[in-house]
Amino acid sequence: MLVRKMRLLRHKHHINLTDLSRFCGLSPQRLSEIELNVEGLLPATEEKVRQAFYAAADQREAELSSLRSDLERYGDSLFETIKESDYAL
Repeated sequence: MLVRKMRLLRHKHHINLTDLSRFCGLSPQRLSEIELNVEGLLPATEEKVRQAFYAAADQREAELSSLRSDLERYGDSLFETIKESDYAL
């Protein structure tokens, strides 16, 4: 079966259809049809999907930045045991 390269890229980077659809305003079903090469695409749709991938990358960068901050702050105590209900980072 022929699929579009975007499908492989999405799987490689663990981006689900729901997240990608939220970024581009297309339904997950529509994105699946695009990936499976069901029909042709308008340039505007291609641009929406392309920008959605960039938005997903930006979101991940922000999430990882937050993780990096927490690791810098708590890295030395990362393996201490604590009560989950009594502690918040």
